[in-house]
Amino acid sequence: MSVKICEHRRPERGVIGPRLNAAGRLLKKRFNEVACEEGLFSGQHHIIITLKCNPGMTLSELAKSLNITAATVSVSVKRMEKSGFIEKRPDEKDARTKRLYLTDKGSAVTQNIRDKMDLQESALVKGLSGEEILKLSDLLDRVIENMAKEECPDD
Repeated sequence: MSVKICEHRRPERGVIGPRLNAAGRLLKKRFNEVACEEGLFSGQHHIIITLKCNPGMTLSELAKSLNITAATVSVSVKRMEKSGFIEKRPDEKDARTKRLYLTDKGSAVTQNIRDKMDLQESALVKGLSGEEILKLSDLLDRVIENMAKEECPDD
């Protein structure tokens, strides 16, 4: 039995969802490649950057900040702790509470990740004028707001 392979077709002009989905997948793939180059697993660069800006977060604070489950964050944090990127320290006021901090190794990769993400941003907007970049940014903000309203209509 032969399998029919559908060729990739660009959606008709004016259809936004598939385009955002394709751009998002490509960007996520590239960011995950950046993370891998630094010895991190998929998505862990978000944890590194969040802890760089907010040292001492608890696991639940980190999960809430990243909008993912505590269980998912816990798995990544354990891996990152084992690899030497993160350390847990007891809270100064309540030793039962553990706070998350980047190690020297974790801090060292943050600038590499930021630099590589900046290169991806440059590739993303290549060929667009400054005015086009600002317009696209504004339009995407409106799209995100529209989707967020659908997600949480009472807000």
